Amino acid sequence: MKNNIVVYLADDHPVVRKGMIRLLSTFKRVGEVLETSNGRDLIKLLEKRLPDAVIIDVEMPQLGGVDTAKYINEHFPNVKILVLTMHTEEVIVNRLMDLGVHGFLSKANEPEEIEKALYSIVDKDFYRNAIVDKALSKMNHSKEKLEGYTPLSQREIEILLLICQELSPGEISERLSISEKTFFNHRQHILDKTGARGNVGLVKFAHQKGFIELSGKHS
Repeated sequence: MKNNIVVYLADDHPVVRKGMIRLLSTFKRVGEVLETSNGRDLIKLLEKRLPDAVIIDVEMPQLGGVDTAKYINEHFPNVKILVLTMHTEEVIVNRLMDLGVHGFLSKANEPEEIEKALYSIVDKDFYRNAIVDKALSKMNHSKEKLEGYTPLSQREIEILLLICQELSPGEISERLSISEKTFFNHRQHILDKTGARGNVGLVKFAHQKGFIELSGKHS
């Protein structure tokens, strides 16, 4: 469990940004918070030093949240991305899941959930909540199909299901009596086979293929 978490925050509303900085600074495991008002300046910060996580708004000037998330995932894949927004439409959430975003929060969420989400993306690579489940449910109603993916082995399915249960890499490794290095090797194979870019994408894939059902746990 990592402490002294470094977080970069990008939001073009000064009042929201200052409030979030004050809030993040109260979290016990957060060590440093840097701020910017747009995606382009956020990327400049990333080029100087990588944080553990970034929190970004969807609508920002110069470079919006979707393009910023895409760039971060392609150039800084180890940085976790938490989207904090008022826009939770399923089409946007699904697009961002496909880009490798690690979690979503509404700006109306309570501080306790923001803290929980931040720790979850750092520790477990993703945060699954009602926003994600709603997007998955709507996607299911559209009867979206997946074709042409390479079938997973039984071990890979086992690991996929444990990821969907929101277990950390350490917890999965211990449960399966394998090393964390072996777990990450398996996970990479699963990502390669499914075309997902992260654990949120794997949850989406698992739901599409019928490996998991929505339990209502996060509603």
